[in-house]
Amino acid sequence: MMSVYQIFNNLIPGVSGIILFWAIIVTVVVAAAVTYFLKTSSSKSGDRKALSKKISESVTEIISAVSLHDEAEGEFHYDHICLTSTGILVVDVKDFRGLLFGGANTDQWTQVLGSRSYKFENPLYHNREKVQTVKALIDEEIPVFGCVVFTSAGAFPKDQPKGVYTHNKFDEEFEYSKHSDNVSAQFTKVWQVLTSGVSPIAEK
Repeated sequence: MMSVYQIFNNLIPGVSGIILFWAIIVTVVVAAAVTYFLKTSSSKSGDRKALSKKISESVTEIISAVSLHDEAEGEFHYDHICLTSTGILVVDVKDFRGLLFGGANTDQWTQVLGSRSYKFENPLYHNREKVQTVKALIDEEIPVFGCVVFTSAGAFPKDQPKGVYTHNKFDEEFEYSKHSDNVSAQFTKVWQVLTSGVSPIAEK
């Protein structure tokens, strides 16, 4: 039985047939890769939007996609900074697919996709730095804490590190703190200072 290449070469013999054959192969591969990328990107964007909506519904006030400048560390980008009845909450949103493994004080975490695994930096470290930058800006003795929330694309099959939440647990954790009646006047004043000190991140 002849291969696809042999059949193609019989139809269009010579060098031109070889070039055309490989050109078609490359085109098909590139088209498949682009289609996969677009589908994946669309899904990831949808997951992030759904999670961001859930976060905004679980807190009293929220500012999103902003930056703060730290003299020592430079500029930090924030997914969300929230006002709750228990203080200021700094939320990082992560969209990693597959199974996730990591510890609160482990430098590298692991993402498992099928038979492959990938390392990524512990996101809690960067979140803690962002929390410290917020504390320096408001200069008040009120609680500022942070967390990392993962979209529905990923799951922690083993112990989930403290300060990490999945999409379906965030609202359960912070449901009690979203009511504005529970927010003190001091928190509200600090929130005004914070919102005036951040800069919006320009959309690319």
